[in-house]
Amino acid sequence: MKKFFLFAAAVVAAMTVNAKVLDLRVVGLSIDDWTILEATLNGDNTDPDAGKYVYDIKAGVASETYVNADEDVVFQLKNGSDKAKAFVVYPGKCYEFGGKNGILILKNTAAGDKIQLLAAAKGSNDAKFADPDDVYPKNAIAVSEDLVLPKKGSEGGDEQGYVWVVLEFASLGGDVEIKEFNGGYRIAALSVGEELPQGILNTEAATVKAEKFFRNGQLIIRKNGVEYNALGAQL
Repeated sequence: MKKFFLFAAAVVAAMTVNAKVLDLRVVGLSIDDWTILEATLNGDNTDPDAGKYVYDIKAGVASETYVNADEDVVFQLKNGSDKAKAFVVYPGKCYEFGGKNGILILKNTAAGDKIQLLAAAKGSNDAKFADPDDVYPKNAIAVSEDLVLPKKGSEGGDEQGYVWVVLEFASLGGDVEIKEFNGGYRIAALSVGEELPQGILNTEAATVKAEKFFRNGQLIIRKNGVEYNALGAQL
């Protein structure tokens, strides 16, 4: 209830001027387009030819990963013991938290910003975002009533069995932290301050290779015949 009243006041106080959409299927197309801190590449499970980069982390150290095109969207993971295969980067496809404790950090949001995530549980367990201790999300409230992503293989899945769902939150202003508490999850796209475009909800777009080129000094990314800027926003 406290978060609800804070949110109501925040909406009146301010609205965003930095609305954005970040689609990981059209940005971060190469692993060189990502920054990965405090993590070690797991060579046994990494397969560059398949576009899969697996990372291990050390106990008690927070690893942070972000696409170079947008340093305000950070994937953070910290574990009480050393963890192998802690997370996976699929350039041009998605980021995957290998288990619970993953925190998505959205920096510099404005009060009242709508936040939407296109996400799917990563494996045989549901991904659950409801916090029994009511700590997370930080600086935000959950708008979606159902905060569960069905496990891989559930009804409505894509060709690989992933069930993609849009989760919605609302910012109270500042840095927002969203945490999952059960089985880990994948995230393919997100928006801050606006709706995810309908075209982004087509998760099969990830199977088509994107083309990058410059036009009038601006980086353009073309995928499925649609053009995007360097942040993945449709032109």
